[in-house]
Amino acid sequence: MRYSWGPARVRNERGIALVVTILGMLLLGALVAGVFMSAVLEHRAGLNSRPAEQAFAAAEYGLAETIASWNVAVRNALPALGGDSVFGATPGGSATYAGQVRRLNSELFLVDITGRSSRGAARQRIGAIAKLRSLNFDIQAVLTSRGATRISGNADLDATDHLPPGWPDCPATELPKAGIRLPNAGDLTFVGGCSGGSCIIGDPKVEADPTINDSTFFDYGDADWAGLKTLANKVLPEGNYQNIWPGLAGDGSCDQSRPKNWGDPVNPTAPCGTYYPITYVQGDLTVNTGVGQGLLLVEGDLRVQGNFQFYGIVIVRGRLEQSAGTGNKITGAVLAANVALDDQSITGSVDINYSSCAVLRAQQAGALPGPLRSRHWAQLF
Repeated sequence: MRYSWGPARVRNERGIALVVTILGMLLLGALVAGVFMSAVLEHRAGLNSRPAEQAFAAAEYGLAETIASWNVAVRNALPALGGDSVFGATPGGSATYAGQVRRLNSELFLVDITGRSSRGAARQRIGAIAKLRSLNFDIQAVLTSRGATRISGNADLDATDHLPPGWPDCPATELPKAGIRLPNAGDLTFVGGCSGGSCIIGDPKVEADPTINDSTFFDYGDADWAGLKTLANKVLPEGNYQNIWPGLAGDGSCDQSRPKNWGDPVNPTAPCGTYYPITYVQGDLTVNTGVGQGLLLVEGDLRVQGNFQFYGIVIVRGRLEQSAGTGNKITGAVLAANVALDDQSITGSVDINYSSCAVLRAQQAGALPGPLRSRHWAQLF
């Protein structure tokens, strides 16, 4: 028996492979296009970020270069909130930087640097806090000596802390220091008007310290005598110097290039009032008439003849003699090494007065900045 299910139905499937192929090609094209667009966008993002990275690198370079090439004479003499401009370029010339160093207080500075890429207008700005690392002078008396010391005449040594007239931003006064500090009290001789040490005010008047040695006079913490000389911004040959006075440039600013301009301690608000140079004399020095401030380094003997005032720290490798004239005055502290162990004679009319403010300014004259130990910089916007 045959069963009939009706006529067979034939399905027409011609052309399906073409449709699948076209759909696959479209999908593959979309994937390729997507990858291409992603690569293009990433490339463009890289190109756009490159100038920004160059600008940031320039700002970092400018920050490091500013601290490494610190201008002691200019920046350490800035008043509070005073500023000094900074500008330069990276070694390859791919970017530049500019900004300002601004003093916040006696020790802290804000270094504000903006880097700019030479490609496009990208720029990045960072700021850093730098702190001065002051030199550490072993000053425990108004006068420290290592050799035989003779004081006579009208000499006066006062270890009471004095504030220089009109000087701003001085710290609070300290307790009196010793008048004279030397290894052996037997090396000290009083003559004439200073008999019995009557010309000395200090606590004590005389301090015998057998620990005094070369480091007392020639080691200063992060620096020594040789390093301190390299920081000198005024190097002079030995000789007799008279009429040491501040001088002005044509634009009214302090002319720091003048050999006999050692600052202006008696007029602290004048253009040279904030100029505290490190003055190094390569041999014997004789001074007569004038004023100065900062650090005075004398390789040989120092002779002060008359009408000369100095504010700061005086370091003498040889003998200190003040044997003639009147009106001589040193405000700060004196370290007289007396290397040859010759007599150190302080006679005539001379006042040596201790001043913590003058000592601090002299220390800062040779101080170099360093970043704070914690993260010292931040990106500025």
